Amino acid sequence: MKALAPFDTTPQTYRRAMTAEEIDRLLQACAPHRRLLYETASLSGLRANELRSLTVDHLDRERSGLILDAEWTKNRKAGFQPLPKALVERLSAFAESGEAARLYARLHARRDATAPPENPLLHVPSHPSRELDEDLKAAGIPKHGPGGKLDFHACRLAYINFVIESGATVKEAQALARHATPDLTMNVYGRTREERLQETVERIAGKLLPDEKNATFMYRKAVGVETESATPFDNRRLRLQELVEAAGLDPASESSSTGSLRA
Repeated sequence: MKALAPFDTTPQTYRRAMTAEEIDRLLQACAPHRRLLYETASLSGLRANELRSLTVDHLDRERSGLILDAEWTKNRKAGFQPLPKALVERLSAFAESGEAARLYARLHARRDATAPPENPLLHVPSHPSRELDEDLKAAGIPKHGPGGKLDFHACRLAYINFVIESGATVKEAQALARHATPDLTMNVYGRTREERLQETVERIAGKLLPDEKNATFMYRKAVGVETESATPFDNRRLRLQELVEAAGLDPASESSSTGSLRA
């Protein structure tokens, strides 16, 4: 056993993490029942087979989340996956409507089709990535692009990255991703976004560098530019006239007195 090499966790398919804007466009372009599926996948990180195994009884309204059975989770461990309360309410209404069972009956009538669970919570297609491809096209989102491709599992990847970007600790991110090690969460699923890198650099600059006014003043001083008054020109003329009148001088001779007053 000691001679065995560590397991290779390098992903065979490299996926990119969808942005919040892309997910919003996707949700606007798809059918209502698939929208609920994509929302649940992107806000729980559950895999397609795990989502397909969910029944109405797995929805915990009081704790606001999903009860996970060891029989069908990938890590073979029972658990609980928290969900936003608003999503739990929509899932509850969808479950009470019985729409998931009707969709399975209508769209999976073939004998060789995968049998859905009793009282399904969601309708999960036999090939969810194929359905996603159509919805991505309708939303104008390219399947392939810089950073990798998009498929249904990319919803899980997006969820894990949103968790990381929210400021969660490494341990919290690992727990929500239901990973055995933090290395799998951070180094296999974790992604970087260029815009966030730029925002981070700007925040650091805001702490280390002087503000814009001070920076401008220091630059002018360094290059020998004459220091400018902070008082606007029109206000200086008005103040100068007041000084002339207060001194009892003829305003007409203001120009002749300007030199002495400035001195």
